[in-house]
Amino acid sequence: MLMPYLLVADSKGKIYSHPYLRAGFALPDKPCLPKEDELILAPKGTTFFYLPDSFPVGFDPKLKKFERLEVFEGKRVYAVSAFLPPSYLRLYNPLAEFEKKRQRLPLWAYTACGFYAGKFRVAAKKVDKRIRQAPGFYSKALVKKSAENLLGEYPKNRLYRHLFNCALNYNCLAAKNLFLRRWEAPLPVARFCNAACIGCLSYQQGKCASSHQRISFKPKVSEVTEVMFNHLRWAKEPIVSFGQGCEGEPLLEEDLITEAIRRVRKKVSRGTINLNTNASRPQAIEKIAKAGADSFRVSLNSPQEKFYNIYFKPKNYTFSDVIKSIEVAKNLGKFISLNLFVFPGFTDSELQIKKLLGFLKKNRIDMIQWRNLNIDPAYYLEKIGKGKLMPVGIKKLLDEVNFNFPKLKTGYFNLPKEKF
Repeated sequence: MLMPYLLVADSKGKIYSHPYLRAGFALPDKPCLPKEDELILAPKGTTFFYLPDSFPVGFDPKLKKFERLEVFEGKRVYAVSAFLPPSYLRLYNPLAEFEKKRQRLPLWAYTACGFYAGKFRVAAKKVDKRIRQAPGFYSKALVKKSAENLLGEYPKNRLYRHLFNCALNYNCLAAKNLFLRRWEAPLPVARFCNAACIGCLSYQQGKCASSHQRISFKPKVSEVTEVMFNHLRWAKEPIVSFGQGCEGEPLLEEDLITEAIRRVRKKVSRGTINLNTNASRPQAIEKIAKAGADSFRVSLNSPQEKFYNIYFKPKNYTFSDVIKSIEVAKNLGKFISLNLFVFPGFTDSELQIKKLLGFLKKNRIDMIQWRNLNIDPAYYLEKIGKGKLMPVGIKKLLDEVNFNFPKLKTGYFNLPKEKF
């Protein structure tokens, strides 16, 4: 059995491989050892973090027990986590013990990892065969040059300037796609949101910092139309998506989006118009769908209203509105994806799998996009309650969905309409 060695880091972020302790993984926070087929070589683009206020926990194969490590080679050491590139789904959380008083971890998807035969190993599975958003496709120099050229051509377009910042300073790969004229590009328009997601990437209260700066202005219809039209007519396999990590809920700007879509569709039929949304407003979904949107990606952390409310903290809408929105879009012939936030130990619990299978059957979902939930694992478990989760493993979850719905599309990225 392949048992990778424990990784530890010092306070400067230097990573060490322990000589005999093996990497301990957590599901959801209980110590365990992975199966050999659950480990892969860390894909190119994987990044590594050390977890502040933590102690690494490894497995001693001789004593056959897990033990906490505080010092290594005379240094105070910390647990290490991997962060996977797009299209990879984590299978386990990192195993660590934390000090009583600690800061909440930033919004990343913390993944269990180890070291074996001179290479980093991660507990993960590739869920999309397409190689989009691979690091090798993004030359910073080329992105910068292309962006500067486009800004020079459209100096008054604030949306282009906003996305320039996203591409160059926040390393947003979708924004980079826009300037490289290919694939899916973002169209952020919403400053506000009608949910208060505990894992919101663009707005956080308290000590946990948001990952992105939310758009601070409402774009003009002409600005949105300009960006949409240019990408749809120029780009390779073009998709434009409202509802980005740097904005609130796009349905709150239904009039702006509807008018922009109408104007663009009068000029160009090429490409896919998509909305990433919480699907909170069925009437807005209907309006945008009739204007010419092709697909809707609906975010969900659980098919159960109780857990949905814990994560999304909806304002002035209910889980039933989400269901109604999906029904409205499906009746208008639109393609519906679930943006399913996956958390090891919860999403793969027996009850959640059962509820998910029922949800897929009842609501005629076309695709699941398997997405790692970016959040402090301990914080999320505290919010949803550990209870009797009875996890069966992420790979079992994937197998159950594939077996019961062989025609259901699965992956990571939004699809162009030619592949609906």
